[in-house]
Amino acid sequence: MNISLYNKTIAAIVTPLGEGGIGKIVVSGPESLNIVNKLFEGKHIKDLCDAENNKLYYGHVVNGNQRIDEVILNVEKHESSFTGEDIVEINCHGGIRILMRVYELIISHGAKKVDWEGLAAQAIEKKKIDAIQKEALRELVTSRTKLCAKVLLDQYKGALSKILHECMDIIKGAECFPGGKENTDVRNDSFIKEIAHRIEPLLNTASFGMALTAPQAIVILGKPNVGKSTLINAILGEEQMIVHHEPGTTRDYASEIVSIADIPFEIIDTAGMRKTEDMLESMSIEMTREQLRRADKVLAVFDNSKPFDHEDWEILGALKLWKTAKDCEMQRTRIIIPVINKNDLPAQLDKKIIESQIASPVCYISAQKKEGLDVIYEKLVQEFDTCYHPGTPVVFNKRQFYLLSRACRTLQTIISRAAAIRELEDIFTECLWET
Repeated sequence: MNISLYNKTIAAIVTPLGEGGIGKIVVSGPESLNIVNKLFEGKHIKDLCDAENNKLYYGHVVNGNQRIDEVILNVEKHESSFTGEDIVEINCHGGIRILMRVYELIISHGAKKVDWEGLAAQAIEKKKIDAIQKEALRELVTSRTKLCAKVLLDQYKGALSKILHECMDIIKGAECFPGGKENTDVRNDSFIKEIAHRIEPLLNTASFGMALTAPQAIVILGKPNVGKSTLINAILGEEQMIVHHEPGTTRDYASEIVSIADIPFEIIDTAGMRKTEDMLESMSIEMTREQLRRADKVLAVFDNSKPFDHEDWEILGALKLWKTAKDCEMQRTRIIIPVINKNDLPAQLDKKIIESQIASPVCYISAQKKEGLDVIYEKLVQEFDTCYHPGTPVVFNKRQFYLLSRACRTLQTIISRAAAIRELEDIFTECLWET
């Protein structure tokens, strides 16, 4: 259960703890000016209650006669602040000891200690932002690519929320029709089509949005010594993985975040799959199977310089089981990209076996020479529309996807106008205001 921060004065450190040039503390609430006023000696201001909105003030934080730190304050009045309360931003020197000393002084004078999400919670209570904007802000802090930051910033500014508010307005307008919501047959009402016209395109953005905030897992799968580690090094552009001619070199899995067409992916190198009596290698192969179970995409790597053998058949068998496995959380597009490596060596492999089993054209590459990788990149991002237009609403997490999917099902199955309106109002309200 969430604790209400309405009408409370709270304080949060909003910069990472550690060595740095600046550490920032935000104090928000009806007593924020009074609390900081007791600790601040300003050069050109005596009382922060007289401070101008969005103006910087230089001075010192003091404890009695002792100066604690030289600071710069920024005051934001409630009518224009992020939280809807009076805010004082205290910019201190970035050392941990000084920052924590100032923070503890603020808490000792009556502010409640919170993290930055406490500030966001207060903003939600004051209706300054909604739950979707809060989620966008949370993800924005850890965004991995420029495209990710651009999309999330638009959602924080209200691109997605705007569509849901429009739906709520349509529902409220429908309630005003003659006869009221209790007596009118919903099937004859245009408001259903209006809402569906807005919601259905949003669901089509979900795979793109969620790939930005929760990078899809790409597992590189193949028998030992097929060139998996060489391939991942080529994709990463650096020597991260151990590469050796001896089969079974990779004993554990290793993962890295990589950006392809500005989409972040978690790329996972695994131990080669084969039957073995070696206990350590057997454990590594079981770990490979575990990584495969959570994969979104698989690069299935085969060796062009060797004939197709029983180990390759084991790879195909594992892929068949993975492809048909059910995902209980949401429908995911499971994609297998067959890759024939060592294309610079004389061909011994029959590609027709692979294409018939995977039902997808193969990509020919030389991981060692970094040739043919562009085709792999294109296949990895082909499901996404990376031509993003500023201000486009995007669904970017499972909570939003689940609720908007419920809304679509409600639109498709409702029988009475009253049931439709109540259900849709509840769904959109939960999406906007409850996390």
